[in-house]
Amino acid sequence: MAFAALPPELRNLCRRLTVAKVEQLPALLPSLLKDLLRCQEPLSKPQEAKSSESSSESAILVHKLKTQISALLNSRTVQGRFVGVALVKAAIETGGWECLRTSESWVRGLLSVLQRKDPAVIKDLCVVTLVKIYSLMHAYPTLVREIVTPNLPTFATACLQILKPPLSSKAAKAPNSLIETIFEALSTIIPLYPTTMRQFASKIRAETRPYISPTISDGGIIPTSLQASSRRLAIRLHMTAVKGGDSTEWAKHLDGVIKTFHSTADQVFRAVQESWEPAPGHVSGPAPQRVDFDKEPQGGSSSSEQLPPWTGIYAGSERMIGLLDFIGDYIRCHTKTAVTIPISTIVDITTRISSIMPPIPGKEKTTSVHINLAVGREERDELWAVFPDVQLAAMRLLRTTAQRLGRNFVPITQESLEQLLRMFESSYRLPEIRMMAYLLAIEILQLCGPAMAKPTVEGLTLLIKTCCRDLLGSAGHLKRPKQSTSATQDGPKSKSVSQNVDAFLNNKAEDEYMAVSLDAGHISSATALLTALFSHVPQQYLPSSIRAHMLRTAILCQNKDAQVASVLHPARDRSGRTPQVILPYLTQQFPRDESVEILRFNFRPAATGSRNDIMDVDEESIEDNPEVKPSSNGISFDRPSESSFTNLPDFATLTTGTTELPAHPSPVRNIEGTVKTPNPFLPKPLSETIILSEEQTTTVVQPMNSLKRKNEDAEIAVSKRVEIDMTTGTGVPAPSVISTRSQAPTGNGVGGGQEEDEESDNESVHLNMELDSDEEEEDDGDDDDDDGAEKD
Repeated sequence: MAFAALPPELRNLCRRLTVAKVEQLPALLPSLLKDLLRCQEPLSKPQEAKSSESSSESAILVHKLKTQISALLNSRTVQGRFVGVALVKAAIETGGWECLRTSESWVRGLLSVLQRKDPAVIKDLCVVTLVKIYSLMHAYPTLVREIVTPNLPTFATACLQILKPPLSSKAAKAPNSLIETIFEALSTIIPLYPTTMRQFASKIRAETRPYISPTISDGGIIPTSLQASSRRLAIRLHMTAVKGGDSTEWAKHLDGVIKTFHSTADQVFRAVQESWEPAPGHVSGPAPQRVDFDKEPQGGSSSSEQLPPWTGIYAGSERMIGLLDFIGDYIRCHTKTAVTIPISTIVDITTRISSIMPPIPGKEKTTSVHINLAVGREERDELWAVFPDVQLAAMRLLRTTAQRLGRNFVPITQESLEQLLRMFESSYRLPEIRMMAYLLAIEILQLCGPAMAKPTVEGLTLLIKTCCRDLLGSAGHLKRPKQSTSATQDGPKSKSVSQNVDAFLNNKAEDEYMAVSLDAGHISSATALLTALFSHVPQQYLPSSIRAHMLRTAILCQNKDAQVASVLHPARDRSGRTPQVILPYLTQQFPRDESVEILRFNFRPAATGSRNDIMDVDEESIEDNPEVKPSSNGISFDRPSESSFTNLPDFATLTTGTTELPAHPSPVRNIEGTVKTPNPFLPKPLSETIILSEEQTTTVVQPMNSLKRKNEDAEIAVSKRVEIDMTTGTGVPAPSVISTRSQAPTGNGVGGGQEEDEESDNESVHLNMELDSDEEEEDDGDDDDDDGAEKD
């Protein structure tokens, strides 16, 4: 179906451009662009086709519109040139090849605007428009030969003049937004036309150096987005190398960045005696600097081949962080040809950083790094203040490498996990360290989690505790720390520490818990890690107290994914039982969730423990502070949890206590007392004896082993449900015993003291009933011929 050849917006657009004054056009630009975008049919139609009167009028209007746009592009006013650049971009995107074919005059006009002393916003829009034209022309070799090749060097020269104005020019330095736009434009054009841009590669690299890894010694603030765009441009410059040498150029520049990092680290880490040993053939940069303890740490150079100079620990740490992110961008950015990633040198960098252990209060000095006595205390304090940021950058580098390599990262996952845990132990007090550690741990667990050994799983204890603490704190279930009433003894007099008097008042129960404010990304990463800990870690290696703490966190925070993962990956003891069952909690919190319903109807625990061991755990410490050891702080889900989450059901009561049965439409269900209700999610023993008192009646259901299939034992012919019909005759004897083939020991109630028959798989029910006909209800319509009862 063809649209109208002459839309009304085209005629209206030409009329408004003719009538309106140039100074009024910027205010009319939104409506002009809207009308222009609706003229796709006439703009994309070949101008030579003139089959009817309407098509002839359409061609005339299109030609008139292009003439008006060219006039605005060469206007003497800034407003006219701004509107002309915007209309050119809209016309190129709408008209397609037909407008590209006739856009040579527009390209020349845009280049002239770019070389004028116009405001930065016009130059910014002009650069974007030219990049759009060059990108669309890449698919048409004829247009590339006729338009792109003659004009692209002029565009690159104009961009370099904006980045570095000539000394004779009085132009001010370009704003960061325009510089970032130019860097992004060059990054887009270089992969498309590498041969044409080869002559400008060295100049472009020199212009990107001040923005790759800026420091406070530069005297300015560089936005993070500008740093990222300059790094991408510097990396893509290897594509301009001679054919076949781009991979060698890529490896050469990456090796130079790594050497610069080690040279910077030699200066920043001079306050400590490192246990790290460099790899064979290691050289600390193109011109390694000697560590002079009489001067401040310094590095860099003013030459165009090196990064700008820096001085001081803070500036050096910023240079290290920038170089680590630069290496990560080298790994992340795509290349045209296959390259060899130096994994060993990258791991060597993270090993050097993770081998430094800052002094931790309360820890032995043997676990910390050795201090260089030739360095003053002020420099050491500055180093420990900036060292967590360096660790954070190292974690980002490891995560980027894991994401880029995928399954190829498996050989170094164990070493990366050890480095992560060492860095996490010293700096987990910082939220950004915890969030990045969670993200990196998720990547590692997804690769090698199921194959972890028991010592490795036990080493995740601190990471698990902090993850649970963050989730509980964000949900408002974290206990408020109590103030200690410690006093210092000084001779015969004792001096008490100042205390908060309000802390001694009897606060409400909800005041005992506090909420911690964390970023949404932090909470989502902790939630994903908790799920991965259930699904990708061998559950049999997790201590029962730690797993119970994880389960409690998942339930209180209503984390459905983590609860589902815990049900699908249960923890089994040595006998093969699964003592921790949280499926009832999951079904209560998400009663209408489809995945939970599927799990509830299809999942049955193969073997569980006794009825009293739901969520039983070892009495071990779960506190975050390892030095504090309360007398009894184990977590057990068969006792009420100490939290403000009051909607959790007490499943220990459902299994071991008594509860009232709800109303049910089944016949003769008169319950005067309380009857013990079996938990459907717990195992039923092979044989049970049920005694009904004179005041209780119930329906007996034959227990069935969940591991059996219906066709595995054909000899068992007992009915799985025994129904008893009774009448109200006087003095009617009741059957005392209903049994099956094999007898079983008699118990005092449901689930009370049964023993499994290991020699036989036959199932049996021993039923003793004593009925009092005086207290029974009348059952109309039932006849009992054996007892001789009369109808009422």
